[in-house]
Amino acid sequence: MRHAWSRRLITIPVVYLAFITLTLMLPAVLVVGAGIDAFRWLVSRTPAMALRMTAFGWVYLLGEVWAIPTLAVTGLLPKSRSTPLTYRLQMVWLNWNLKTVRFVFRMTFTADGTGEIPPPPILVVSRHASLIDTLLPGRYVTQPFGIHLRYVLKKELLVDPALDIAGNRLPNVFVDRGGDTERELRAIHDLAITMPGGEGLLIYPEGTRYSEAKRAKFTDKVAQRGGTIGEIAGAYQRVLPPRSAGTLAMLDARPLDVVVMAHRGLEGFAEIRDIWSGGLVGSDVQIHFWRIPYAEIPTADTDRETWLFETWATIDAWVTAHGETHR
Repeated sequence: MRHAWSRRLITIPVVYLAFITLTLMLPAVLVVGAGIDAFRWLVSRTPAMALRMTAFGWVYLLGEVWAIPTLAVTGLLPKSRSTPLTYRLQMVWLNWNLKTVRFVFRMTFTADGTGEIPPPPILVVSRHASLIDTLLPGRYVTQPFGIHLRYVLKKELLVDPALDIAGNRLPNVFVDRGGDTERELRAIHDLAITMPGGEGLLIYPEGTRYSEAKRAKFTDKVAQRGGTIGEIAGAYQRVLPPRSAGTLAMLDARPLDVVVMAHRGLEGFAEIRDIWSGGLVGSDVQIHFWRIPYAEIPTADTDRETWLFETWATIDAWVTAHGETHR
């Protein structure tokens, strides 16, 4: 907690300072942004990204500004009341950001296979390709079915103070990818062991957002291992090889059906430069769920790792079969 408070003493003032500064400068920023957008449209027909990014940034910061004090007040309540309120605030914050993205960038979201999500307990494994696909499980798993999810996320996300406060108040694990691997795996294992039967776990086995450069680098590395896994990974086109340790730790902890979440159309939000290019505007995001019963998952760790790589090959085939989804 000492580290958490020292971190928040930096991140919270930065958020408020950024919001106040952007608000005061907003008229000037909008004028300059409009000029930049007009020039880029005339030269390359690029959509108005300066205005869109300014609008998204301001609304995002506004969400942080109201979320931080609200979370602080709920944290003063007994745990029996603060925990359910924090889950509600988590969903409000999630929808706030997802609706903003949808409106500002003129995006559409469609999902199929959602009927296979319940009942809990479940382990949700998701493709990771963007800055915002961490919002999708809450929208399509928690909101419609009331399944609270325990997240395994990278610790770098703690730079967002609202996510930091809520995420550490609720049962989640923020993984230090450069830290003690055994300690991180024990934390993930314990997250699964202590989970009530009406909840779910969520992990992004790829560990980082997809890009073509990362795909080439990581698939080559896995391919050097040879064998079945190397052969499977070498054929990937639009996904990264999964890092299996966290997923296997959860399945070792308890028997859980696995719900796979594949999606296509968020590649334009992988990096800030991708957003600036305009590729995200008008994207049709397609999301596909399917369920794998625990009885169909191999029991041996080696076979489970192969199963996970094969599952990712199925995601890859689904993504590539749908082609481009930008409109």
